[in-house]
Amino acid sequence: MSKNWIARIAVLASIAVMMAFTVTGCGKKSDQTQSAKETAAQAVEEAKEAAGQAEKEAEEAAKQAEEAATQAEEQVQTAEITTQEILADFTGEMDLSGSWNDEVSQRATMDITANDDGSYEIVVNWAGSASEKAVWMIHGTYDPVSGMLSYEDGAYSIHTWDDKDNETVSGEETTKGAFMKEGEKLRWQDSKNSEDGLFVKGS
Repeated sequence: MSKNWIARIAVLASIAVMMAFTVTGCGKKSDQTQSAKETAAQAVEEAKEAAGQAEKEAEEAAKQAEEAATQAEEQVQTAEITTQEILADFTGEMDLSGSWNDEVSQRATMDITANDDGSYEIVVNWAGSASEKAVWMIHGTYDPVSGMLSYEDGAYSIHTWDDKDNETVSGEETTKGAFMKEGEKLRWQDSKNSEDGLFVKGS
């Protein structure tokens, strides 16, 4: 019940009380006086009931607001946990050392060795055929905040073998690119390679 309605009942009760005293003072009949008193009493009771109802409604509204706030807080906490779980797949500490295989092309392998200063030496071999492969020699440091190892001075070359197993190195270039953490895998992008590599560490 609205505050305006409660006020209206209270005013009605006051008027009824005034009528009771006015009627009595003017010497009206006793039944009229009694009727006015009853009207006043009824108005007072209605005002009390209205006040009680308003209090219950206020308590219920406060309860609902508290429940809504609790639910919103739980949703925020759930979202934060989900975000942390997602970020954990793409950022954080990771040991890159070891032998890796590209599960996309299934033609590339990668060997990574850790240096004492925390940096890595990376050799990527990408087979073009039985007698040809592309080789990348890369040096870089993994950043756990971004989940990346980026470089701008990768050494690229093509290695071929003739019928007598003589090796020829050609097409030497400097490349740039990055390795990106994806769970326990490493995605690789390089300026000389049009295909992304997705490497899985060997057992």
